[in-house]
Amino acid sequence: MNPEDKLAAIANSEYIGRKIYDGFNQRKLELWDEVIATDVEIRSTIGTAPMYGIEALKGWAAEFQVGFQPRLDLVDEIYGINRATIAVNLNWQHVKKFFHLDPTGRAGTSIEYFILKISKNKVTHFWVADHTLDLVMYLVRERGMYYPQNYTPEPIVRGEEPSLFS
Repeated sequence: MNPEDKLAAIANSEYIGRKIYDGFNQRKLELWDEVIATDVEIRSTIGTAPMYGIEALKGWAAEFQVGFQPRLDLVDEIYGINRATIAVNLNWQHVKKFFHLDPTGRAGTSIEYFILKISKNKVTHFWVADHTLDLVMYLVRERGMYYPQNYTPEPIVRGEEPSLFS
């Protein structure tokens, strides 16, 4: 890939990342239709994983927006040739029903990362990872939501096996 193509790919990743941020933050999930694949794979630190499909993602996000009335502060972003990572400060309060969970009024702040893989100008993998566990602890421990475990993403570079250092 020549330098111009690399710059164009990175600019495209930034465009996609900002569409995702704007769509969630502005409650305009229809913005995602342009940049997310219809069969996107979704993984999160709460709920059943994996889920598949843009409609499942938009449905989950819409439930979250209603139930938690979040404000999303964009705090960092990293754009690559076929990837993007967006870090947000998620300010939330459980004020309305969220799926089967009645509201408690509990509020918190969580730092969340949206980790995106991009192919052919569409997000094919949309993963949510938590830096802080405020929201996860509330939903999993206090409210009993499912917590996915034992998932190992495919590495970009596989680390050295510990036995090599023994």
